[in-house]
Amino acid sequence: MHRGYQGAFSLGVPIWLDANRDVVRPGADLMGFGGWDIGYAVFGLSAGAMWTPINFYNIPGVPAGSGYQRSPMTRLYFAPEVRVQVPNNSPIMPYLGVTFDANWWRVKETDIVCGVYYCTRRAIFRFTPGMTAKVGVALKVSHGAYIDLGVKYSLSGSGNFFYRREQWITPYVGMLFR
Repeated sequence: MHRGYQGAFSLGVPIWLDANRDVVRPGADLMGFGGWDIGYAVFGLSAGAMWTPINFYNIPGVPAGSGYQRSPMTRLYFAPEVRVQVPNNSPIMPYLGVTFDANWWRVKETDIVCGVYYCTRRAIFRFTPGMTAKVGVALKVSHGAYIDLGVKYSLSGSGNFFYRREQWITPYVGMLFR
Protein backbone atom coordinates (compact mmCIF):
# COMPACT_ATOMS: atom_id res chain seq x y z
CA MET A 1 0.00 0.00 0.00
CA HIS A 2 1.29 3.46 -0.94
CA ARG A 3 2.23 5.92 1.80
CA GLY A 4 3.69 9.32 1.06
CA TYR A 5 2.84 12.53 -0.66
CA GLN A 6 0.04 13.02 -3.17
CA GLY A 7 -0.36 16.01 -5.45
CA ALA A 8 -2.81 16.99 -8.15
CA PHE A 9 -3.83 19.84 -10.39
CA SER A 10 -6.97 20.14 -12.49
CA LEU A 11 -8.93 22.32 -14.87
CA GLY A 12 -12.71 22.41 -14.52
CA VAL A 13 -15.76 24.16 -15.93
CA PRO A 14 -18.08 25.53 -13.19
CA ILE A 15 -21.77 25.42 -14.10
CA TRP A 16 -24.02 27.37 -11.74
CA LEU A 17 -27.26 25.84 -10.51
CA ASP A 18 -30.36 28.01 -10.15
CA ALA A 19 -28.88 30.86 -12.24
CA ASN A 20 -30.05 32.63 -15.39
CA ARG A 21 -27.89 31.00 -18.11
CA ASP A 22 -28.06 34.15 -20.25
CA VAL A 23 -26.40 36.13 -17.45
CA VAL A 24 -24.16 33.61 -15.64
CA ARG A 25 -22.05 31.64 -18.12
CA PRO A 26 -19.81 28.57 -17.58
CA GLY A 27 -16.26 29.58 -16.69
CA ALA A 28 -12.93 28.03 -15.65
CA ASP A 29 -11.62 26.60 -12.38
CA LEU A 30 -7.90 25.95 -11.78
CA MET A 31 -7.16 23.90 -8.67
CA GLY A 32 -4.06 22.46 -7.01
CA PHE A 33 -3.97 19.88 -4.21
CA GLY A 34 -1.24 18.48 -1.99
CA GLY A 35 -1.50 16.05 0.88
CA TRP A 36 -0.25 13.09 2.86
CA ASP A 37 -1.42 9.76 1.44
CA ILE A 38 -1.83 6.96 4.02
CA GLY A 39 -3.32 4.42 1.62
CA TYR A 40 -7.08 4.57 2.09
CA ALA A 41 -7.18 8.29 2.96
CA VAL A 42 -5.38 11.50 2.03
CA PHE A 43 -5.25 14.58 4.27
CA GLY A 44 -4.24 17.77 2.52
CA LEU A 45 -4.86 21.30 1.34
CA SER A 46 -6.29 22.56 -1.91
CA ALA A 47 -6.20 26.06 -3.38
CA GLY A 48 -7.41 27.55 -6.61
CA ALA A 49 -8.97 30.28 -8.66
CA MET A 50 -12.26 30.30 -10.53
CA TRP A 51 -13.60 32.73 -13.13
CA THR A 52 -17.25 32.90 -14.20
CA PRO A 53 -18.31 35.30 -16.99
CA ILE A 54 -21.27 37.52 -16.08
CA ASN A 55 -23.19 39.10 -18.97
CA PHE A 56 -24.41 42.29 -17.30
CA TYR A 57 -26.16 43.36 -20.52
CA ASN A 58 -28.47 40.29 -20.30
CA ILE A 59 -29.81 41.05 -16.81
CA PRO A 60 -33.60 41.32 -17.09
CA GLY A 61 -34.79 44.93 -16.84
CA VAL A 62 -31.51 46.54 -17.89
CA PRO A 63 -32.27 49.16 -20.56
CA ALA A 64 -30.61 48.65 -23.95
CA GLY A 65 -27.52 50.76 -24.49
CA SER A 66 -26.90 51.26 -20.76
CA GLY A 67 -23.18 50.48 -21.15
CA TYR A 68 -23.08 47.22 -19.19
CA GLN A 69 -20.56 44.66 -20.39
CA ARG A 70 -19.39 41.12 -19.73
CA SER A 71 -17.14 40.88 -16.68
CA PRO A 72 -15.69 37.92 -14.77
CA MET A 73 -16.76 36.98 -11.27
CA THR A 74 -13.54 35.82 -9.59
CA ARG A 75 -13.23 33.32 -6.75
CA LEU A 76 -10.00 32.62 -4.88
CA TYR A 77 -10.18 29.71 -2.47
CA PHE A 78 -8.18 27.73 0.07
CA ALA A 79 -9.46 24.57 1.74
CA PRO A 80 -8.42 21.69 3.97
CA GLU A 81 -9.36 18.45 2.21
CA VAL A 82 -9.96 14.82 3.14
CA ARG A 83 -10.07 12.13 0.43
CA VAL A 84 -11.12 8.53 0.87
CA GLN A 85 -9.78 6.32 -1.90
CA VAL A 86 -9.73 2.67 -2.87
CA PRO A 87 -6.10 1.71 -3.48
CA ASN A 88 -5.84 -1.49 -5.48
CA ASN A 89 -3.63 -3.27 -7.98
CA SER A 90 -5.68 -2.16 -10.99
CA PRO A 91 -4.94 1.01 -12.99
CA ILE A 92 -8.19 2.59 -11.71
CA MET A 93 -8.39 4.32 -8.30
CA PRO A 94 -11.82 5.77 -7.36
CA TYR A 95 -12.07 8.39 -4.60
CA LEU A 96 -14.44 10.66 -2.68
CA GLY A 97 -13.40 13.97 -1.17
CA VAL A 98 -14.75 16.78 0.96
CA THR A 99 -13.36 20.27 1.59
CA PHE A 100 -14.34 23.17 3.80
CA ASP A 101 -13.71 26.24 1.69
CA ALA A 102 -12.56 29.73 2.55
CA ASN A 103 -13.78 31.70 -0.51
CA TRP A 104 -12.93 35.24 -1.55
CA TRP A 105 -15.19 36.64 -4.32
CA ARG A 106 -14.99 39.71 -6.56
CA VAL A 107 -16.89 41.27 -9.46
CA LYS A 108 -15.39 44.58 -10.63
CA GLU A 109 -15.28 46.01 -7.10
CA THR A 110 -12.35 48.30 -6.32
CA ASP A 111 -11.38 50.72 -3.59
CA ILE A 112 -8.87 53.55 -3.42
CA VAL A 113 -6.08 52.98 -0.91
CA CYS A 114 -3.71 55.81 -0.02
CA GLY A 115 -0.20 55.51 1.36
CA VAL A 116 2.08 58.30 2.50
CA TYR A 117 2.98 59.53 -0.99
CA TYR A 118 0.38 58.16 -3.41
CA CYS A 119 -3.05 56.60 -3.83
CA THR A 120 -3.87 53.49 -5.84
CA ARG A 121 -6.94 51.49 -6.83
CA ARG A 122 -7.08 47.97 -5.38
CA ALA A 123 -9.37 45.02 -6.08
CA ILE A 124 -11.78 44.22 -3.24
CA PHE A 125 -12.51 40.56 -2.47
CA ARG A 126 -15.33 39.58 -0.11
CA PHE A 127 -15.31 36.44 2.09
CA THR A 128 -17.89 33.65 2.22
CA PRO A 129 -17.52 30.18 3.75
CA GLY A 130 -18.38 27.09 1.73
CA MET A 131 -17.81 23.42 1.14
CA THR A 132 -17.20 21.06 -1.75
CA ALA A 133 -17.86 17.34 -2.27
CA LYS A 134 -15.91 15.47 -4.98
CA VAL A 135 -16.22 12.13 -6.69
CA GLY A 136 -13.52 11.08 -9.08
CA VAL A 137 -11.43 8.36 -10.61
CA ALA A 138 -7.68 8.35 -11.18
CA LEU A 139 -6.53 6.36 -14.23
CA LYS A 140 -2.92 5.18 -14.01
CA VAL A 141 -0.82 6.17 -17.04
CA SER A 142 2.66 5.42 -15.65
CA HIS A 143 4.33 4.67 -12.34
CA GLY A 144 3.06 7.35 -9.93
CA ALA A 145 1.14 9.39 -12.56
CA TYR A 146 -2.62 9.32 -13.10
CA ILE A 147 -5.19 11.12 -15.25
CA ASP A 148 -7.71 12.57 -12.79
CA LEU A 149 -11.37 12.73 -13.90
CA GLY A 150 -14.22 13.84 -11.67
CA VAL A 151 -16.97 16.22 -10.71
CA LYS A 152 -17.27 18.61 -7.76
CA TYR A 153 -20.46 19.89 -6.14
CA SER A 154 -19.75 23.18 -4.37
CA LEU A 155 -21.75 25.62 -2.34
CA SER A 156 -20.93 29.01 -0.93
CA GLY A 157 -22.92 30.23 2.03
CA SER A 158 -24.22 33.69 2.57
CA GLY A 159 -21.58 36.08 3.79
CA ASN A 160 -20.05 39.34 2.65
CA PHE A 161 -20.63 38.54 -1.05
CA PHE A 162 -23.80 36.44 -1.49
CA TYR A 163 -27.14 37.12 0.20
CA ARG A 164 -28.17 33.46 -0.05
CA ARG A 165 -26.49 30.11 -0.54
CA GLU A 166 -25.17 29.61 -4.08
CA GLN A 167 -24.23 26.25 -5.60
CA TRP A 168 -22.56 24.91 -8.73
CA ILE A 169 -21.10 21.74 -10.21
CA THR A 170 -17.67 21.51 -11.82
CA PRO A 171 -16.64 18.61 -14.06
CA TYR A 172 -12.83 18.50 -14.16
CA VAL A 173 -9.82 16.78 -15.70
CA GLY A 174 -6.25 16.88 -14.44
CA MET A 175 -3.18 14.99 -13.33
CA LEU A 176 -2.62 13.23 -9.99
CA PHE A 177 0.77 12.13 -8.69
CA ARG A 178 1.48 9.71 -5.83
